[in-house]
Amino acid sequence: MKRLCMALVFLGLSSLSIAQTAIPTSKFAWDQSAPTLADANNYTYKLYTDGSVTSATLSGVVCSGTTNPFVCTVNVPAFAPGSHAVQFTATNVAGESAKSAIFSFTMVIQPAAPANVRIQ
Repeated sequence: MKRLCMALVFLGLSSLSIAQTAIPTSKFAWDQSAPTLADANNYTYKLYTDGSVTSATLSGVVCSGTTNPFVCTVNVPAFAPGSHAVQFTATNVAGESAKSAIFSFTMVIQPAAPANVRIQ
């Protein structure tokens, strides 16, 4: 019985996902299937935030690699501190792709440095 309980605890822990955090200098990264690297770099990428039906077009996306799928990155846009869920799409002349899987993360804003240090 003890072994069974330990196995169940191990299985439960192994299925937990590790929460990811972002700071204002973080980047989103994803794998993008495309015929060529040039195609991946020419797609327009959109971001859907926290269940919104409207998107924001991402600027500054850079894709790299020598084989498909290519790795694309972009600076994380400004988010309020706290938990967020985002989805991405890729668009070309043929239309917009389906939304990616939901990616959840927590935005953490670094505190300001202490100022006006003194003895009271």
